Amino acid sequence: MSPSGMVRVRHFEFLCRSYGIEPSVEKFRAFYQLIRNIEFYSFGNRGLAKKILLNSPKSFHDWKMKFFFIREEVIPITMIFREPDTIDKKEPPIPKGVDWYLKLTAMPNRIFGENVLVTAQMSDKWPETSNKVSIWKFEDRGMLYLFIYLPL
Repeated sequence: MSPSGMVRVRHFEFLCRSYGIEPSVEKFRAFYQLIRNIEFYSFGNRGLAKKILLNSPKSFHDWKMKFFFIREEVIPITMIFREPDTIDKKEPPIPKGVDWYLKLTAMPNRIFGENVLVTAQMSDKWPETSNKVSIWKFEDRGMLYLFIYLPL
């Protein structure tokens, strides 16, 4: 998958978790469709679905230099590789009246600190057994906001 496709997946997950919505493939498909971009798969916006990602990155410099291939023999399962014409073009209906769809609104792509990822339960560096408190602090229009994540 290309880096731009991965940005869409992680952005979707972050939005869902921010609103207390359990992310799923079915919900993701309400906003995005699988596309083939040169030799890599990615996700493109569905035409009639609302946009939830604003200001997506335009490019990732030198990402192909960090890309690697794995020899088929080392993968312990049989993998099926798709050809461009085998992508399923059937799209599920857009759930315009469903509560979770209405809650997810457009948000710019941003790089957040680890404390925000902890709060969204997306951190892979924060142990679940930690009893530390994560605080996210920001100022907007003269108001100071603090979001505190207390582990259960």
